[in-house]
Amino acid sequence: MSASHPIVRPSKLRTSYIPRPPNRFLSEKSKGLCRQLVIPSVKDALILQTLSDALWEEIKSKAPTKKSFYSPADHGFSKAIAGHGSEYGSYAAWLAFQKTVFGFTETKSFLVITDIANYYDFISYEHLRNIIADLSLAREHALDLLIYTLSCMLWQPDYMPRVPVGLPQINLDAPRLLAHCFLFEIDKLLSSYPNADFARFMDDIDVGVDSIPEAREILKNLDLALQTRQVRLNSGKTRILTEKEARAHFKIKENLLLSALSQKINDKKGLFPLSKEKRKTELAIRAGLRRNSFATGNGDKILKRLLALAKETFGTLADDEFQELFEGWPSARSAILIWWQHQSSPASNLHVLTEILSDGHLVDDASRMDIANALVAARLPDTSYVRGHIKQIIAGISSASVWSLYSNVWIASKYGSVDDLIDIVESRTSVWASHEQLSRLIAGLFPRFLGSPSLPKFRNILRRAGGVGAVSVFRFHEELSSTKSGYTSIGGFIRAVNSSAPNRISHAKFLMLLSLLQNASLTPAVISQLKTIHSKALTDDFYKILVP
Repeated sequence: MSASHPIVRPSKLRTSYIPRPPNRFLSEKSKGLCRQLVIPSVKDALILQTLSDALWEEIKSKAPTKKSFYSPADHGFSKAIAGHGSEYGSYAAWLAFQKTVFGFTETKSFLVITDIANYYDFISYEHLRNIIADLSLAREHALDLLIYTLSCMLWQPDYMPRVPVGLPQINLDAPRLLAHCFLFEIDKLLSSYPNADFARFMDDIDVGVDSIPEAREILKNLDLALQTRQVRLNSGKTRILTEKEARAHFKIKENLLLSALSQKINDKKGLFPLSKEKRKTELAIRAGLRRNSFATGNGDKILKRLLALAKETFGTLADDEFQELFEGWPSARSAILIWWQHQSSPASNLHVLTEILSDGHLVDDASRMDIANALVAARLPDTSYVRGHIKQIIAGISSASVWSLYSNVWIASKYGSVDDLIDIVESRTSVWASHEQLSRLIAGLFPRFLGSPSLPKFRNILRRAGGVGAVSVFRFHEELSSTKSGYTSIGGFIRAVNSSAPNRISHAKFLMLLSLLQNASLTPAVISQLKTIHSKALTDDFYKILVP
């Protein structure tokens, strides 16, 4: 290297990172008991997912066994599986776990089923760090940053010292990956029993054995091993089942019948009437309610499968059945609402949702949000009956909490007038301005104000409030509504239809479409193409009045 070209050494980069305080969200498990979910900021969520993806690439090859089932969720725009899903990882991994466990009933005389009590709440970061360090990861810095970020999101009283215990429950892969790895030692222990078969899905552990003494020995050693990591088995959910009891618990017969019925529906769909299959589905749901079979074993999973088939066949439920299922099975509420919004006439039992919100059974945020999402997704006629019930639903949700206000703003973004929206935006500024998710939702109302005299007022309120996250969303919609680059940046996304939605487009995506349809810089041919692609949505009574 000549003297005229000295070596330039890069200076060390230094920065600091502190996650924003997350918002929290209640989701009912059963009997009013709620799971507290964490909603991180958008930037923190991106960091968590990036770190998780990087670590998974290393960890997946270092797992001690292939009998523990976990894989990250699908983050692409793939078709969702309506009425199905799992709390941890991908749906495919959960299905593989279930299929493996079903096989134990064919080969083993007894089946041990158990899980860990309050699993996430008692995971020690020190133990977790030691377990994963043994895997000799190249990206240990990513692991440290991931643990640090999650620990900042864990709720602890302000007056207490920080305790490095507990993973926050977030609808992202990061905490699930760490919770999965925490039990690698347990996988090794269970693999050491040559005559036992086991399968694990997060903290759900099932073991097939040949005798009761063998089952008791495994449970003893399993619990003792967990105690060294300061967690314990859930004694209330631990059972040793005979082969017959296991078949009843996992609803093997019912699953086989539903698989056969599902295959018939797929074979006939679009070619022949599904009246026979529709009737079978309706009768099965009524029989399950009458016999209380959805409350035992894997009954809730059978219920969700039946609701998915009812959606496919346009099956109906009596109003009392609709209400009983919604209030009695929190885990199936999303599936129930998916069935409802896909009916040929969802307005016919809209009053059931009004009754559910008024009778005091709902104690969580998630159920109110689910109702709001279903209401916005459904194709409802613009009648005085429908508008009256929408007002009652908004009143039933109330706006006392931040998430109730979020639900009401979401409903108003489709069914409310511009005057309704500006009133909410102006009167509740002090609430939404300090809440990232809510301020982003408020800014996303921009297309509803386009062409309205209220747009300058809306813009000024946002500018004065300075809501966290609102500015970027507002600028995004401004670009969609006024520049060619705004369209090209999301062209492929906005042209894709969602066949699982009643309107073949989500409401969030429709609001983007609404901004584009008012973009004077786009050619008439582009506007016409967008309208043709989304012609189904543009026949929705409440959407077509929003499009200029």
